[in-house]
Amino acid sequence: MSIPAWSGRRAGEALLKVKAEGRRKDKPCIICKQGIDYSLTYPHEQSCSVQHVKSRKLYPHLTWEPSNWEPAHLSCNKAAGPGEDLGMGVTSEDW
Repeated sequence: MSIPAWSGRRAGEALLKVKAEGRRKDKPCIICKQGIDYSLTYPHEQSCSVQHVKSRKLYPHLTWEPSNWEPAHLSCNKAAGPGEDLGMGVTSEDW
């Protein structure tokens, strides 16, 4: 299975959804656990980006699944790189 593209209108809408929820719940970056300034916009390195909790590389079918999205600083997201699985939400059966 190929990895679906993450771009265009759908990706923009996903970012708006993640930012709105993150701002409402004061969610920190899922990677570094530090606060996010939700007023910053791309390409600022500390702006919010969509982090896929279960990587798109390993779980391509979850690319567009909102429950798989969490806020992360753009710089943290870039540093994590493609294919990194944060291991969140993994049950013991997945090990």
